[in-house]
Amino acid sequence: MARIDPRTGKRKDWTPPVKPEAERKAEREKAVALIRALDREEIVTEARERFMPFVRFTMPDPQDPDDAKRSAYDDQDFHRAIGLALEKVERGDMPFLILTVPPRHGKSQLTSRHFPAWLLGRDPRRHIVVAAHTDNLAEDFGADVRNIMSMPQYKQVFPEVAFQRGGNAKNRLQTTKGGLAFFVGRGTALIGRGADFLILDDLIKNAEEARSAAVREEVWEWVVKVAMTRRMSARSPVVIIMQRWHEDDPVGRITDPTNPKHDPILASKFKIIDLPALAVDDDPLGRPKGRALWPLSKGQPKFDEEFLEQQRRLDPTGFHALYQQQPSAVDGTLFLRDNIRLYGPDDLPANLTPYCTSDHAVGEDRKKHDASVLLGGGLDRGNNLWLTNCIWERWATDRIVEAMLDMAQELNPLIWAAERGHISKSIGPFLRKRMHERNIFFPLREITPSENKEVRAQAIAGRVAQGKVFFPRHAAWTERAIDELLKFPNGRNDDFVDALAYFGILLQSMFAPGRSEAEKAAAQPKTGSYAWIKAMQRRQERDDQIRQGGGY
Repeated sequence: MARIDPRTGKRKDWTPPVKPEAERKAEREKAVALIRALDREEIVTEARERFMPFVRFTMPDPQDPDDAKRSAYDDQDFHRAIGLALEKVERGDMPFLILTVPPRHGKSQLTSRHFPAWLLGRDPRRHIVVAAHTDNLAEDFGADVRNIMSMPQYKQVFPEVAFQRGGNAKNRLQTTKGGLAFFVGRGTALIGRGADFLILDDLIKNAEEARSAAVREEVWEWVVKVAMTRRMSARSPVVIIMQRWHEDDPVGRITDPTNPKHDPILASKFKIIDLPALAVDDDPLGRPKGRALWPLSKGQPKFDEEFLEQQRRLDPTGFHALYQQQPSAVDGTLFLRDNIRLYGPDDLPANLTPYCTSDHAVGEDRKKHDASVLLGGGLDRGNNLWLTNCIWERWATDRIVEAMLDMAQELNPLIWAAERGHISKSIGPFLRKRMHERNIFFPLREITPSENKEVRAQAIAGRVAQGKVFFPRHAAWTERAIDELLKFPNGRNDDFVDALAYFGILLQSMFAPGRSEAEKAAAQPKTGSYAWIKAMQRRQERDDQIRQGGGY
């Protein structure tokens, strides 16, 4: 008699029958299909309520389109940040939004293709206007929105949304519920067309258009007199998407207080999400300074730091505008672009006489966005100033002091000039202590500048106007510095201008007026001569005195 296993109630010698492989495979496939169906149902529900899940779901992985968890869309942190902002726009929590994003980073995919489709899915009675720089681009957006809304995935998310018969032209989409989406080029008349949502995507086509004052004015006139007047109500959202070409583009006119078209009341309504290709101070995503916005895509290099450095070296001005969203001024009041001199690595003269200056973010009147600037350079025998080193950071005092000592060790400046009070009344004690600890000494000259910053910049402005100040062409800080010079005195910041101004004041005090350039050059001893040896001895004696005095 067979023995029974009390735990299972089965004979102890019982073994389960082995199912055929085909049957086992069918059961596995059925289980996988059931799991996928449950996943899909959950994801469909999420895509109905959330924008980025909608984007991912409506871009299925071509390798496995039935797996709702997989997507061809490679979303990054900044894409998700944009997605959250667009959700707030849809809810009415952020009715005015400006997005500035570098080229080829997917801003239009989100804002001008998927967002209109999601808006109509959420409420098929809505009226939407999407505008671009040309009719062709706008119609491309419309065709893409139509394709998204025709996908089976879209039908699963929004099963009740359908096009009206004859309502699926690529420049005009109409739902059976009465919703409309118009896709128009800049300059199109919009009479009779209202907008619950207004989306303006890159209204300036290229650099040539951006340089034209007439085109910039035409774009602005169309925005304020046509597009903005089509909004259904005061709360109808406006989304402006741009890669910056010019400081006087629509984003500049809205956000820049120095722009003649600036309206502070209008500007206060906009939430601005500025996403530079390389992170700067106070990055909205929390990136460390210099980190690329989209370095990798599916594990492969995308727009990493190496790529961005190549772009910057090819076109520093264009990179500053398009990738960093900081277009430079065309010309300034005190400094003119045509007077800015640039040099390459092979142009730098030998035997420069080194000097340093600095402007420190100290004192109660300093704003939170002020930075400290340490500037190093040298004079050639023709009395030309060649800028070579620049530290431009919002660093704590201890880090700035170490940077000063590092620069002094590298350049061995004849004099270091800074504003009176910045050194002796602020970082002086710590600087003197670190000088002795690191055995690095240099003479500090405290300058009492005019309270009027335009007056204090006059001396260096004169040198720049004569083409006697040279900037390193490929330095990462050069375009930012030129931009600040050209915007001075109306720009937001003047930290670099102040540091450079101290160069002008220092050099003006060193050279007596009335001497010609030839006389000044002749006054400098020839390298290797007896006078040059004596001058070097005097400099050594001076350095010894500085060491004994702790730099003062």
